[in-house]
Amino acid sequence: MENDFKDLAIKYTGPKFDAHTHVWDLKLAEEHLTYVEDFNIKKSLAILDEDIAQNLSPELKERFIFARFLRSKTLLKGNAKDSANMVQEYYNQGYPIIKFWFGPRWIDYVDEEFKKKAGKLRLSNPIFDPIYSKIEELGLIFLVHNSDPDTYYERVYQPESKYGTKKEHLDSFEEVLKKYPKMKILGAHFGAQPEHLDNLARWFDTYPNYYVDASSARWMAREFSQNREESITFFKKYSDRILWGTDLSFGSQRHIEIPEYYFTRYLTYQALLETKVKNLALPFPDPENDNKTVINGLDLPMDVLENIYWKTAEKFFHGL
Repeated sequence: MENDFKDLAIKYTGPKFDAHTHVWDLKLAEEHLTYVEDFNIKKSLAILDEDIAQNLSPELKERFIFARFLRSKTLLKGNAKDSANMVQEYYNQGYPIIKFWFGPRWIDYVDEEFKKKAGKLRLSNPIFDPIYSKIEELGLIFLVHNSDPDTYYERVYQPESKYGTKKEHLDSFEEVLKKYPKMKILGAHFGAQPEHLDNLARWFDTYPNYYVDASSARWMAREFSQNREESITFFKKYSDRILWGTDLSFGSQRHIEIPEYYFTRYLTYQALLETKVKNLALPFPDPENDNKTVINGLDLPMDVLENIYWKTAEKFFHGL
């Protein structure tokens, strides 16, 4: 892998803001900071599942912006008002971002953990309104995982009668965008739409409060490489609405050799966004695509790279 990437013509040398990481283990997160210097990552958004941010030393805290994960079990054990109170508690603890994961696999989680059927519960369901209203009222950022790759719907989310369709999930979330125009929203993983850039463009044009991160190197490399010209045009037009991110997880990847786990993702993004490489094999498995994914570099202009790597995040997270 190293030999395949070592001669790539990397052109961006400025600072980077990783707008999507997960921290489950503080020690691994601290160790990770020794690796990011090689890729000039100056700041990261760290999604936490518990209130562990205070355990970081002050100098390390400066390297992160923290988000709190509002888990599905919180919603299901109580009621929406309880969850809204939890948002208030996170705000009181100093967290400026609330993360919500709502992939279709949520249905399985509900079935297995709570022994009840989730049915066709969608993000636009009124049960979530107290949560959205509280996030909007407090001026928090809503980071949301609202759907998954098309390949998941084709291979995993079957039967359709149980999981629903991707269009249903996207349409449902658009209802949230319509209803809460003052809520600052960051859509994880390109808003789950690297395969549907025409629809995402419509969202950008319609909802000025909506931004996306480009996290998940596997997903982004697979889709942008297949639709290179359309992707280049999209990045050029909307680079002020796109934040770079990796979705790296510090603490749940113990079975993967470190730092290879980090480097392969960083190198993938460099090859994809900054170079003209053609048909370069993805340096880690992509079983969703039968491990056939290759990277076709977009060779984005410098001003676009500056936006997605740093400037857009600086604007979006200004004051945090």
